[in-house]
Amino acid sequence: MKVSLNWLKEYVDINLSPTALCDALTMAGLEVEGLEAVGDGLKGVVAARIVRVDPHPDADRLSLCLVETGSETSQVVCGAPNLHEGSIVPLALPGARLPIGTTVKESEIRGQVSRGMLLAEDEMGLTDDHTGIMLLPWDVFPGTDIASVLSLPDWILDIGITPNRGDCACVLGVAREIAAITGSQLRLPAIEIHENGPAIETLSSVTIEDPVGCPRYAAGILQDIELGPSPFWMRYRLFQSGVRSISNIVDVTNYVMMEMGQPLHAFDYNRLQENRIVVKRASDGDAFTTLDGQTRELNSEILMICDAGRFVAIAGIMGGLNSEIFAGTKNVLVESAFFDPVTIRRGAKRFGLSTEASYRFERCIDIEGVTRALKRSLGLMQQLGGGKVASDILDNYPRPHVPPKISFRPERANAFLGTNLSSQKMAQYFRSLDMEIKEKSDGSILVTPPSFRVDLQREVDLIEEVARLYGYDNIPISSPSVRLSEEREAPDLELSDQVRTLASSFGFTEVITYSFVSPDFLQSTGSPGGYHEDQLVKIMNPLTTDQSVMRTSLVPGLLTTLRTNIAHGERALRIFEWGKIFFQRKEEAQPDEKTWFAGMMSGPYRPKAWYCDEREVDYYDAKGVLEGLLKNLDIREISFQRGAQSPPYDPGFSSQVLVSGVLIGHVGQVSREVMKAFDLENEKAFLFDLDIRAVLDVLPREKRFQPFAKYPAVYRDISMVVNRSVESGRVLELIKEEGRDLVESVQIFDYYEGKKMDPNEKALGFRVCYRSAQGTLDGTKVNQLHEQIIERIRRDTGGRLREG
Repeated sequence: MKVSLNWLKEYVDINLSPTALCDALTMAGLEVEGLEAVGDGLKGVVAARIVRVDPHPDADRLSLCLVETGSETSQVVCGAPNLHEGSIVPLALPGARLPIGTTVKESEIRGQVSRGMLLAEDEMGLTDDHTGIMLLPWDVFPGTDIASVLSLPDWILDIGITPNRGDCACVLGVAREIAAITGSQLRLPAIEIHENGPAIETLSSVTIEDPVGCPRYAAGILQDIELGPSPFWMRYRLFQSGVRSISNIVDVTNYVMMEMGQPLHAFDYNRLQENRIVVKRASDGDAFTTLDGQTRELNSEILMICDAGRFVAIAGIMGGLNSEIFAGTKNVLVESAFFDPVTIRRGAKRFGLSTEASYRFERCIDIEGVTRALKRSLGLMQQLGGGKVASDILDNYPRPHVPPKISFRPERANAFLGTNLSSQKMAQYFRSLDMEIKEKSDGSILVTPPSFRVDLQREVDLIEEVARLYGYDNIPISSPSVRLSEEREAPDLELSDQVRTLASSFGFTEVITYSFVSPDFLQSTGSPGGYHEDQLVKIMNPLTTDQSVMRTSLVPGLLTTLRTNIAHGERALRIFEWGKIFFQRKEEAQPDEKTWFAGMMSGPYRPKAWYCDEREVDYYDAKGVLEGLLKNLDIREISFQRGAQSPPYDPGFSSQVLVSGVLIGHVGQVSREVMKAFDLENEKAFLFDLDIRAVLDVLPREKRFQPFAKYPAVYRDISMVVNRSVESGRVLELIKEEGRDLVESVQIFDYYEGKKMDPNEKALGFRVCYRSAQGTLDGTKVNQLHEQIIERIRRDTGGRLREG
């Protein structure tokens, strides 16, 4: 939030330099993220009186202005439409360098000498107004430095407001913090209002049908107003706060919001059916057109402001086109209300619409400040637009706010902070923050926080306030005693580091996706062990239905990431995630959390180049990555069994991953049905996942050194013709079983289907490495063992030796 230092000085005396003030606020918990000077680049800009205005002889849209600066009279060529004799205007003399980067020089424009430049507000960096030359007050003496006329330079503080400090999302809230830090007195803005209109009960009414969504709604009415531009001081402050000026009436609502933190909204009173307000929820399927011209679909969670027969605003977020202030507006109904933060947050998230109003309502405003802000706005509107303010205001407040009473123990605060502050000093801190205190006989203090401090609920919150005002830098530093532990790091943490490092070395990028997902996605992708709705952990207060349950699989997050990347033109994706999945347990309140690892590949494996063609990722790429990862973890006896029994996988292009017969994961192509559910029907993706609990069970506990072989190896090849249904992995198992310790390794070096082969058969070639740890193998013994292996393959698979 951006705040003008000069605006702050209206409510609190500040004797610190801008940088010192920023440091003090930051140390008190309001981090100042930026500090920008305004008006310090206006050297050489003075007030000047226009003596005479003549048309330019050679340009229809230009004028020749004779201006007086007190010491001299100069001619300036200008094209502004609001040039009048006698006006006091800002003049940049030759040599002045403006904030917009322009250096003013004496020049000749269409044959006429121009000694300077008459300035608009935006050319001085004050507002965004460029409709004409800035007009200064009539009593300003020509030649006066413009900075002194406009009380410049000013400083703009950009303050980062934490979600729990909604009270500081306004100038008054920041001023209150400064007053508490510096010990100064806070001055509240004056409310000057002349209620000269009819009784408001005769003009309107307010009905709240949903007191949970709207605990308080107040309204005031102003009649016979004159719509027009706001004065410079208001437009300047709004512009420096990041708010666009619209008209005097609308600007007042924004001004009071920035000043007091209370969002307001002005309705055209005459456009409200029956001139009354009803606050209620929308229904599923309703639609409403907001001020930005967008028609938005509503549901039963959205709180709406209505008149007698239609919606006129989305409560706390944005008004509607059908009741906005326009050039013909004469009568205005001003809304000041308190809306439930959760309701507003859900609505803003649903529409993807964050406004200055919703920003404040989401953080919880001051429910007791609703009517004060309303009266402040009515007074300013009457001051700037004239008109008659209705007598009294409407204030529907069914359940008044009851502030918490917190018991505070000074000795506990000192023990907690390591300080030695007196209870009187702590009580002084609380009073400076507008808290009510009552000292008790047992030494404790009963503290009642003000209504705008909704973050103060417990004793520890008050201890934090003591620490802030005492100064975090004044709290003594103490180091905790740390004893070395003989316990090893948790195995899953060590495995996590290893797996992440290995996956990155294979060219994968780690992603972190939401743990909250849509139940529809989980139904599509399934879960380990199958999809069961009663196992879903449902969120009590989900922001949207797309994030209403805890994930039971990492696959939805990976596919959503894939979809996002493809939408941005990136198909070649290698991503992985290490995270938890959650299952509801019937007899226990807490869900069962399982750690899972999953990776995904899509797009081209390698791009087309002069030395190779482009090739798409396939099953074997994903299988190779997973196999390489497991082997680097020293996991052996890995086998792949065709047909992953898991919904996200295509049964024809997937496998179960087993280690010594124990299922630890899956690998394969994502099925077409699942890809279609994520709007990826034109893409292919290959997935692998591992159950980390199962991996830890098969992970070798010890690593043993294996010496280099002392004796030579003997290699033999086997070329077999087998039925196409026989998996090569099964043949590998037979070779290892029959050869036992003498078979050191087996590799497939050939695979053939096609001409001169029966369509139901295939040829497989294996290279077997024989080696003994006890001595050199005899050729006769190797040949005998080799024949035994061939015979075992014949017997168990029905295969035969390939001829030729």
